[in-house]
Amino acid sequence: MAENKTTVQTAMLYYRQVGSNAKYNKLKGLLKGFNLAQDEPNSNEIEAEFYDTPWDIVYDGNPITMKFELANYSLDQLPTFFGGTYDTAADRYEGATTAHTTEWEWVIEFKRGHKAFGLYKGLTVGTPKKDEDGAFNYAVTITSMLYTDDNDVDHLYFIDDKFSNAATTYTAVEKTEEGYAEANPHEVGWYERTGTDPDFTYRLTWDEKVVTGKTYYKKV
Repeated sequence: MAENKTTVQTAMLYYRQVGSNAKYNKLKGLLKGFNLAQDEPNSNEIEAEFYDTPWDIVYDGNPITMKFELANYSLDQLPTFFGGTYDTAADRYEGATTAHTTEWEWVIEFKRGHKAFGLYKGLTVGTPKKDEDGAFNYAVTITSMLYTDDNDVDHLYFIDDKFSNAATTYTAVEKTEEGYAEANPHEVGWYERTGTDPDFTYRLTWDEKVVTGKTYYKKV
């Protein structure tokens, strides 16, 4: 049941491939000055003859951004997000020679309040930063992008009060369970498989009635 919660204190930042059901990876290091924000939508007034005020106003949404400095990091993780190469034997990171971006699903977990906030697809860029009296860190900006699933439905972000770092697993819905035939699969949160064996992925079904012969799945 939904509850009113005040959400404070970031705990951990996780990432994984966009559109994946795999277990999330923890971002190693410390997050300094973590900030999450979205600017107000831009508005464009549509004028019309014989009207003293705008006939209509069109709003364009702005992306959500996560910004922070990554401190206390290891060199071997830098190529994953910022490009370049890492030489294990020499323990040496060679930075990218051109601007480098990556795309990941990102989730920030909180210590209190709502459990987690996530971006389905975040464009990620980082640059070296050293303030006069500060540590040598990486300034990281993650910018939300629309993620379109296999049902051609767009997604931007989510807030998840049951977030878990574990890999998502699914089990088939038993056709003999009570109320199965009359259920609305989309409304009750059932999933369907897509892809080919063994690389199945699961997506929320948009079926509003049970389709005969089709197998539905639910998270466990």
